[in-house]
Amino acid sequence: MSTSRWLGKEWLPSTGCLLAFAGAPKESLLSLATEFPQPLLLAVPETGLSGEEVAELRRGGVSVFGEEEAPQIARWALERTEAGQLVALMDEIRSEPDHAVRPPNPVFRKVFEDYPGPVCPAWIDLLWIPLLRRWALEPVSRGESFLVFVGPPRPGPASSVDWLIKSWYDLGEQALSSRPELDGSLALACFLALRQARSHIVLTDGFQDGRSLTGAKLLAAALALARWLRRAVPEPRVGLVLPHGIGAAVANLACLFAGKTPVNLNFTAGQTMNGVAIRNSGLRTILTAEAIQAKLVDFPWTDRTVDLRKLLSALPRLSLLRNLLLGAYLPTRLALRLTGIPLRGGDREATLLFTSGTAGDPKGVPLSHRNLLANVGQIEAILGQIQVERILACLPVFHSFGATATLWWPLMGGPHAITYVSPMEAEKLAQLIEAHRIDLLITAPTFLRTLFRKADRNQLRSLRLVIVGSEKLPQALRAEFQAKFGTPVCEGYGLTEASPVVSTNLMDLRHPAGTAAYSARNRPGTVGRIAPGISVRVRHPDTGADLSLCERGILCFRGANIFGGYLDDPLRTQGALSAGWLLSGDMGRLDEEGFLQIDGRISRFSKLAGEMVPHGTVEEAILRAFGPELGEGFEVAVVGIPHGKRGEELVLFSNRPLATWALRRKLVAQGLSSLWSPRKVIVRPEIPKTPLGKVDFRKLREIALAEEE
Repeated sequence: MSTSRWLGKEWLPSTGCLLAFAGAPKESLLSLATEFPQPLLLAVPETGLSGEEVAELRRGGVSVFGEEEAPQIARWALERTEAGQLVALMDEIRSEPDHAVRPPNPVFRKVFEDYPGPVCPAWIDLLWIPLLRRWALEPVSRGESFLVFVGPPRPGPASSVDWLIKSWYDLGEQALSSRPELDGSLALACFLALRQARSHIVLTDGFQDGRSLTGAKLLAAALALARWLRRAVPEPRVGLVLPHGIGAAVANLACLFAGKTPVNLNFTAGQTMNGVAIRNSGLRTILTAEAIQAKLVDFPWTDRTVDLRKLLSALPRLSLLRNLLLGAYLPTRLALRLTGIPLRGGDREATLLFTSGTAGDPKGVPLSHRNLLANVGQIEAILGQIQVERILACLPVFHSFGATATLWWPLMGGPHAITYVSPMEAEKLAQLIEAHRIDLLITAPTFLRTLFRKADRNQLRSLRLVIVGSEKLPQALRAEFQAKFGTPVCEGYGLTEASPVVSTNLMDLRHPAGTAAYSARNRPGTVGRIAPGISVRVRHPDTGADLSLCERGILCFRGANIFGGYLDDPLRTQGALSAGWLLSGDMGRLDEEGFLQIDGRISRFSKLAGEMVPHGTVEEAILRAFGPELGEGFEVAVVGIPHGKRGEELVLFSNRPLATWALRRKLVAQGLSSLWSPRKVIVRPEIPKTPLGKVDFRKLREIALAEEE
């Protein structure tokens, strides 16, 4: 028997009201009437329902109706609410709760728009109680199977589907943000998950000849290192200069177990940027490997730089055995008391990352325990249900996507991670995929392109899904990769400040390839639906006014995964956060099915003759126009620079010679204004990139400005 709890009932008017519910399973709908403290009438469109389901719902007292009956249902709802009753109108019956917000189906929408009475949005949450319970020492809400959230009533008599969708996003975000489990610590969540996996392999190091660690062994090593950190490191933060692998996993875990913040430094970023990061972080101790220290001769090493391998090797075997028994086999509460693992984290700093600095100076981004617990939960909500068993973890842990999705998720009960030190060694990655039968690859488009060129078709047979982020996915690469290997490539979107996952496309691997159910959550050209637990707004880039979600503007996000501000930088924090909303700096909108479209960074727009011109759109048009004749490897990048008369002008960087007249002719042929055509072309054999494969627009703009002088 399901049990529910209602939150937000104070929003319900004393008179009647229509409760506009987002879609949920039929069991939830049937439970509403029996568990609400006052009579509640139920109605749902018959969209997608079988005859048997319609009959079951009607036996439960639910009014099930078709499109032709929508006007009648709207009148019936108004009569009932005017009589002081509550009517629950559900958007649709979903076979399972994926908790993604979708625009309402046309039948529901017709009733909603025809009904002129008072409306409150409503949301049923069945996701977070069972998902987050595994990471809590004391499971809360043990007797509840789902929660019902009610939001503020419609502000006026005019029907607004946009208002309703925004309200559903807000309630979905509230469902996660209000969970008390997020006050726990990342250390506790990892400890509990690794104890559960004590006899199972959690991590395999693809660089160290396939050396693997079970949950118990990983706990033992991390607990032993944590004891050393407590004794030897008085500072609250510890620097880590390590590639992805067993060492990085043990070191990051040990920092958390010791109550310290791991700071994974981007050792590819150069001396100056790392010097700033070390100084701003207050680091005095860095854990690294002797081979890395020898290779990075210009790195600003601190006086206390420790070789992790030597440190772990020097630990007594008896100590490791003690920690093995202590961490994996003693009663949980006793083990936690003896190890001193922090049980509470909440808004306290859990890790500190630095942005890549491709469009400006790098910024320190502290992510809290709450942020990371929420985002790993969101990843689990998206990917956990498709039963991924093995993931290739090759993105660096100083990158937010690599850290959250390929380090913390596996350590918190996610898939078995096979790690490698670099995403750029395509031949080795292909060998690992083949040898370990990896089924999920998370990477960036730049690295995927290299894998596409160098991997043999048979080496990637086990791959069932590829998810890319960090930069825009060229649709030609997606199609070519899928044609060669038969593996779908889905694009996602995230921000370091969002811990980082915000949205992703997805193939549902539980269904046969080629079926509608298999591809229902994927729309190429978008970055997928917003992850559960995140709310979204679109704001005007000039005025900051709230726009409808389908209009293009600055994307803003709110949720438990959103950071609290930049490290010691109140000015930048003020520019990034507004009343809890993250102002992403990205331009975009939601399409008619709720998929997120990204048009590019606001810094990657130029205002020409009063018109906002997206650099990314110009780049895509040029690739379409010239790509077939210039062949594989053709790359372009557009930047805007000041111009005395026009305000700004576009400069094109290309690794192939292009004439401006040809650019203008072909862009106009695609329906673009001649105003959008770059006025200058700078040819470079290679477009400057960051070590993570992103185009270095900061450097490109410096080059373009220098050539103007």
